[in-house]
Parts: sequence; structure tokens; C-alpha cells
Amino acid sequence: MDATRPQNPLLDILIVTGPLGAGKTTLVNRLLKAEVAAGRRVAVLINEFGAVSVDGALVDAERPELAGVENLVNGCVCCSLRDDVVATLRAWCDQPLSQRPERVVLETTGLADPTDLLDLEQEPELAGRLRLAGLLTVLSCLAPVDHLKTKPLLHRQAALASLIHLSKADLDPSGAVAWESELRAAFKRIPVVATRQGLAPEGSPDPWLGDVRPLPEGWEASKGASFAEARAFHLALDHPVDPSALEALLLAPPAQGEVLRAKGVCAFAGWARRNDGSDRWAFQLADGRLEISPLPLKADGTAPGCVAVVIGTDLDQIRWKKDLRALEVVPQGARRKIILDL
Repeated sequence: MDATRPQNPLLDILIVTGPLGAGKTTLVNRLLKAEVAAGRRVAVLINEFGAVSVDGALVDAERPELAGVENLVNGCVCCSLRDDVVATLRAWCDQPLSQRPERVVLETTGLADPTDLLDLEQEPELAGRLRLAGLLTVLSCLAPVDHLKTKPLLHRQAALASLIHLSKADLDPSGAVAWESELRAAFKRIPVVATRQGLAPEGSPDPWLGDVRPLPEGWEASKGASFAEARAFHLALDHPVDPSALEALLLAPPAQGEVLRAKGVCAFAGWARRNDGSDRWAFQLADGRLEISPLPLKADGTAPGCVAVVIGTDLDQIRWKKDLRALEVVPQGARRKIILDL
């Protein structure tokens, strides 16, 4: 390499991690909007567990002027999709300086151990081209505080953080206080900030200026253990769904197994199209709460596809798909698809 040739600025990478349903995508949208407002070129790399990227649709709906968007599905960025992460980052680094991102937000699946992402700077194809700017872990105040001790993956996600955001603090202020106390006792050097709708208070630490410390001696990634028993499945929805029936299905205890997360995009039967021209709504089940939010049309004026995604352990997928299909309110003269036992 010519030593006299000016070097391009390093590409800053911010890793956002945390359990399923903690509020990572809400935070990512906040981060992206802030970077665009500051005049910086920012890209986002989203990893989801399963074959369909609902979080990608939620980010795309915000429509900031991004320098790049990449969705990685059906795996985990810290292991099975690591090569795809490296290839995506290399491609962005290879772009002309006037076009390539200045910053990249990398959102991991909630089932990922981020340990093996902390050495991206040492990848031969990326060495000298990027900088790990921080690892921001998002934890929900609505989750039981004992999860810090009983959920090994959550504990690892928190222990590696350069900054921890406690989401949904407005929904449970006492829970936020309890979580903050536990986290400060366990990780004295990690800043902890309570947030509301993904927004941190004025004067909070800048996540892009994180102190990413070396891994403790003997610390190894929990290869595959983070999601070895979890399974994800999805169902494309052909018709509007009954909102009350959707709520009843998702909030009821499953007959078998455990639901870790459910989310999707749908139209609701009987709900009028909104003033923005869209009839699409995003639904998310996390911490025992079902959240519904409006989803605008895409930048090209088309509506996002309707789909339901369920992630869990030991779930009866055929039964779940039949129950999801039964939520549809089929227009007169149309046919409902039938889920066959396989």
C-alpha cells in the first residue's frame, strides 16, 4: 500500500443487542433519525431469527435517507451469518468516499451472544477500515429483574455492553429503579440509562463513544447455545384479521411450549384506511403485552406485505398456523387457505 496515499476515515460500527422484544428496533430508528438529522451517512444491518424480516419493515417504514440497509435472516450474526456481516461491511467500505456510510448500526437478533462481533476490527478484510464505536444493550423494565441472574444470555448481553438502555421505563417506573439497582451492583463500570419510547434523557452518554473493554480472561462465545432450542415460523396473511381475536390468541398461554416473541404486519378487519393512505399495522408481543402501531406505505407508495412471525420453543407449528389463519376475515366470495397437517 502506498504510504503517501490518504487513508479513508474509519467506518464506525455501533452494535445494538438485547433480548427479544426489549425495544431494539425502536431505539435503532431513533439512532438512524439522529444521524440523518446530523448530516451523516448512516447504514443499518439488521439480523432477525427466522425467514422474514419484520424489523426491517419497521425500519424501512421510517424512511430516513440511509446510505445502506441490509437484512440478514435465518441465522445469527455472531456465528452462522458472520460471513454475510463481513461481506456487507466490506462492500460498504469499498464504496467511494462520497457515497459510503460514515456510521453503521448493527442490530443483532435477541437470541444472539454478541461476543464474536467484538473482533470485527481484526477481520483481515476489514482491518484498518472500521472501528467498533460501542455496544449498546437494550433491556426491558417490564421483564422480571431476576432474569439478570436466571437468563445466562441476557447476563452476557449486559456484561459486554459499553452502555445499557432500560427501555419502557415510562410503563413501569418502579421496575426501572429495580433494574437499575441490580445492573449497577453487577456492572459498576457500565453506564445505565432509563429510556422512554427509545429516547434517552438529555445529557445521557453518547452510544457512539462507548468504552468497549477487552473480554475477560477465559470468556468464550456460547456457540449456538443462545438459540439452539428456539424455532421461528411465519405465515403470510391474505386477508384482514380480526383485532380482538389476534389479541386473544397472542395473550393466551399456549397449549404447548413457550412463545418468546410474536410480531408481524397486518390489516385489521373493520378498520378504515388512515389519512396517510395505509391500512397496515405492525403488531408486537413482548413482556406479555401486545403493542399495535401504524405502519405507513413504503417509499415507492406500496404497502408492506402482511405476515405473522412467531418465535418460541416446543410450539405446535401446525396448530399455530391454523389458529393464525383462522384470524382472517375473508371477504364474501373469497376463499380462505387451509393449513394441512404434514
